[in-house]
Parts: sequence; C-alpha cells; structure tokens
Amino acid sequence: MIRLDNISKSYGSDELFKNLDWQFSPGQKIGLVGPNGAGKTTLFRVIVGQEETDRGQVIQPRGVRVGYLPQELAVEEQGSVIDLVLGGRRDLLEMEAELERAEAALAAGESSEQASAAYADLQERFRLHGGYEFRSRAREIASGMGFSNDEMDAPIQTFSGGWQMRALLSRLLLFRPEVLLLDEPTNHLDLESIEWLEKFLSAYEGTIVVISHDRFFLNRLVDTIAELHAGQVHLYAGNYDYYLRERRERRERLVAQAAEQARQIAHIEDFIERFRYKASKARQVQSRVKQLEKIERIQVPPDYQSSIGFEFPAPPRIGKIALEARGVSKRFDDNVIYQAVDFALERGDHVALVGPNGAGKTTLLKMLAGRLVPDEGEVVPGHKVELRYFAQHSVDQLDLKRTVLQEMEASATMESVTRVRSILGAFLFSGDDVHKPISVLSGGEKGRLALAKMLLEPAGVLLLDEPTNHLDISSRQVLEHALRSFEGAFCVISHDRYFLNEVVNKVVLVDDGQLKVYPGSYEEFRWRRERELAQEAGEVDAEMPGLPSTEQPIVSKRDQRRVLAAIRKRRDAETRSLRATLKKLEEKIEVLEEEHGQLQARLADPATYDGGDQVAELNQRFHQLEDELTEVLMAWEEQGAQVEAIEERYAEEEAQVREA
Repeated sequence: MIRLDNISKSYGSDELFKNLDWQFSPGQKIGLVGPNGAGKTTLFRVIVGQEETDRGQVIQPRGVRVGYLPQELAVEEQGSVIDLVLGGRRDLLEMEAELERAEAALAAGESSEQASAAYADLQERFRLHGGYEFRSRAREIASGMGFSNDEMDAPIQTFSGGWQMRALLSRLLLFRPEVLLLDEPTNHLDLESIEWLEKFLSAYEGTIVVISHDRFFLNRLVDTIAELHAGQVHLYAGNYDYYLRERRERRERLVAQAAEQARQIAHIEDFIERFRYKASKARQVQSRVKQLEKIERIQVPPDYQSSIGFEFPAPPRIGKIALEARGVSKRFDDNVIYQAVDFALERGDHVALVGPNGAGKTTLLKMLAGRLVPDEGEVVPGHKVELRYFAQHSVDQLDLKRTVLQEMEASATMESVTRVRSILGAFLFSGDDVHKPISVLSGGEKGRLALAKMLLEPAGVLLLDEPTNHLDISSRQVLEHALRSFEGAFCVISHDRYFLNEVVNKVVLVDDGQLKVYPGSYEEFRWRRERELAQEAGEVDAEMPGLPSTEQPIVSKRDQRRVLAAIRKRRDAETRSLRATLKKLEEKIEVLEEEHGQLQARLADPATYDGGDQVAELNQRFHQLEDELTEVLMAWEEQGAQVEAIEERYAEEEAQVREA
C-alpha cells in the first residue's frame, strides 16, 4: 500500500511535516484529524503529487490507483451531470465505443474469424469490468448524492458549486480506486446524502482516508484516527470518540512523566548546587552534570483541543409562546413551498429543522426571522421577544476595513463591551488574532466572527442557519455547550448530526410543504422516522440505524460475510475502549478484594486486639475498602451494561443481514 517515507515540508519558517512516516493498510478506513493549519490538506496534495516535499518520498505501488476529492474544485466540463459522473470510468467508455465500432463493422459485413474472436474477447473484458452495469451504477450513485433523474440529464454548469462537488464525488465513487482521499466530503451534502454516503463507504473495500469535522460521520465510518500534530502522525485504533478518550489518557500519562522527570532534574540540580564548591564532591558533581546533559526533556505540547467555555447570559424572560407562524403560505412562481402552515416555537424549545434539500427549511427560518414575507398568514413574535438571526450571508455584513476586535466593539453595548474578549476567546480568537484585519481572515474565521458578533447580546430567540459550517470541532463544542444551557428558545438548521444530537430537544421534519414534530433528540427522531418509513413500505422490520448497505442486494454468502465482518469491525471499535476500562476495573477489584480479605482475617484474629491503637486504624481502612469496592463494582457493572447494550444492538444488525 501507499507509504510516506521520511516526509518533510515547510513554508518559510512554518514546518508542517518533519521526518513523517506513515503507511496505509489495505481496507483501512482512516480519519485524518488535527488543528487548523496542521497541514492535513497539504498532506493529501503531497500524496497525489500536487505538492512537492522538501525531503522524503511517497511510495505508491504499481496498480494502486488513488482518487482525491478536494474541498473545492471548479468544474470545467460542459456536458450533463451524468456525463461528468460517467467520466469516472473512462476505461469503460472507451471500451464501449470500441464495442460499438466493432459491432458496426460486423453489421457491415466486415466479418472474419479473427474479427469475431476479437469482438468476443472485447465483450468478455467489458463484462468482467462491469461494463453492462456501470451506467445504471452511475445513476444510482448520483441519486444517492441527491440528484433526481431529470437533474442528472441537466447541464452541469447550471448547478451551484456545492452541487457540482456532489457530482465530482459521484464520479470518484464510480471510479472505485484502491485508495480514496476525501477532504471534507460532507460539506455540501444534506443529511440524507450524508447517511447514504456513510453506508456506501462502510461497504467500500478499498482504503479510505477522510478529513472531516463531522464527528458523527467519523464515529460511524472510520476504524483508525490519524492525528496530524507538530509535524507527525499519531495513530489511534478506533473511531473519533475512542481517539478523544485515548488521547486524553496519553496526555495525562505524558504530563505525569514530565512531572516525575522534573522532580528528578530538580533533585540533581539541588545536589550540584549544594556541592559545586566542595573539592571532595567534585567528581560526583561532574557526574551529575553529565547525567543532566544526557536527559532528554519530556515536552508536553499545548492541548490544541482545549477551548474556552462560554455561556450566554440569561435572556429576558419570555412567555410560553416565543414565536408563532399562523396559516403561513409561500410560493416562488409556480412552486408552492408552504400552504396554510402553522408552527409555534415555545419557551425552552431547542428545535432542529430537518428535511431534504429544497423542502423549504431556510425559507421557513427566513419567514420566522422577518427576512422573508409570507404570501399569506403571519409570523407573530411573543410578548417582548427579541430575536437574532444567523445565516451564511452574515459573513458578508462584516466590515472588511476593521480588525476583529473593532468589529465586535462596534456592535457591543455598554453592558456587553466587557465580554467582547471572552466571547472572541470562546470562538478561538486570542492574543494577536483579535487585531487581525477582517480582510485577511479565512472563510472559517469570518464565519466564527459573524457568529460571535450575533451572540454579543443574545435575545430570547435564536434562529440559526448552518451555524457550524465554518467551525472546527473545538469551536463546535463551544457552541454546543452554550446552546445546551441556553435558557431561551432556538431553531437551527444543520447537517452536523452530532451537533444536533447534542443541542436539540425537538426535531421538525420539513417535507412536501408539511411540518411534522418529533419530541426528543436527533437520534430518537432517526429511530422513529426509519420505522415509519419501514411501515409505509410494508416491511415487517425496520432497518436498524447504522446498518451499512451493500452496493448490491445481499444475495450471496460472500456478500453476507463481508457485511457481517464490517458490522463486527464497527462493534469492536465501539467497545474497545469500554473493554479496556473493564479490564482495569477488574484488576482493581482483585487488588481491593485481596486487601479486604487480608484485613478481614486480621480483624478476626484475637491477637490483633493486643495491639492497641492499630485496631482502630484497621477498622477504618476496612470500612474504607468496602466503600472503594462498592464504588468500583458499580462502575464495573455500568461499563459492563454499556458493552452488553452495544453488543445487543449489533447482534440485531447481524441477524437482519443473515435473514436478508
């Protein structure tokens, strides 16, 4: 497989990679993570040869094809969407054209034994490479990316950049290279397309390396996390949640080792200082000096994932109904989006609007915010309710002539001016960053600034359209924490399922001009919705969340084994950390029980009571041990129950596959 050998790369004084070694394994599914600016995208570009290295080399075995999806790429082709997608199999298009020429020649009477044999050989090669299925396969993939049949036949240049990126991703998936490099593949997808992509990639037999801020996507897809930090790749054998736990534990061990080393160094330095001027100790002092010089100091790098916690100040008290749409209708030309729809946002509601692209989620949010007037009906705010609205165009309202700090201070009231720096810190503008001109900020930084600016004086209602689009994972966590504790009401549109699951208590499905309310988290909504769809389709059993779809219906034992192996792999990744914790708890229980038994024996021995004061100490330790044992056993039972619940869920998935 592909191997990175001693790679180094710098831009001026900024060293991205330093003697970096890394090798992909066949079939591995890797999430590449790291702080902004660590060089994740640059590493992809190095692998595919779009960037040169200062030192080292990328070793790519013959026959290993690499497919790369960048974050943004201009489409220059002039054909239809499906023409662009089919371009992923140029080999089959060429063979197809060759077959047509051969058929035409044979039909014209240019037949010979040699020509017929060549035609038969070409037919067989075309069949073996999937030539008779690749056109229908292309449409299946494009459909999964959200294109309708009519849209597939429309000119690619009539679509927005986001939809063009969907087409490019479809072409790459049809290509089916041995190695897929995907840079933020979910950025331009809606929830339905993201879930389709997850299932497709879960069943993909090649190696996948993906850069993504979508934690839900990483948790459900990858079996390895590669953290790019300080010029090196550090591997974690599990999904994103496992990586966070293991990284924290590794860091804690490193901090402890550094502290112990610091104590040793201080002890040596103290000896040197005390006996530096004693001739009788000269040899020992010199030995300690050399010992000190040989010590390789343990460096604890700053934790780039740490972020400043932030909570909104309590909004003004609002009534039961924060915002209400009454009999609202909206159409654009002949396209009716809503017809006499009612919607109420109540105090304490944390609502997600979900639904397919074009269903009208943003239209509804704009009407609620007063940015779009309904054709019929009205939107009525609650008594004394003030609201704030955030959408992607909020970035365009920033004054490019100002610095970050000036822009915030210009919007701050007398009461909020003291909080400007803390809010900026929460959205990762610290130190000299606050003095940067807005004109030099990246798109992500501008998005963070626009969001921070809106939150200077939060009102009773927040209306948020894709607030996480320009946020990295740590910034999303800041926003999640703030929204979870927000005392007002908010309504949010987002394709980040992890974010939604963390912050909402109600989901509203927008589809075909109708609004359907589902109380509970996003995961509960998915569970209920999948079962509704299964019932509507007349299926007996609904598909469990997370069950990967194969590329073809499961009709063979080989397909079945492959899917079952994928399920077991995900199960093992999800339980690996829990099992490790269980093992540590069991070891601790053994130690505590052994000490408990020894103390019990001593307390039962009459000779113990001849010792005077030690009896009280033994009794105290005995009761302390009982408390510790109770606490550890409870933790062990809790961890065990979690493992059992996960295994039961995956057992149901396996049963469904076996029955298919």
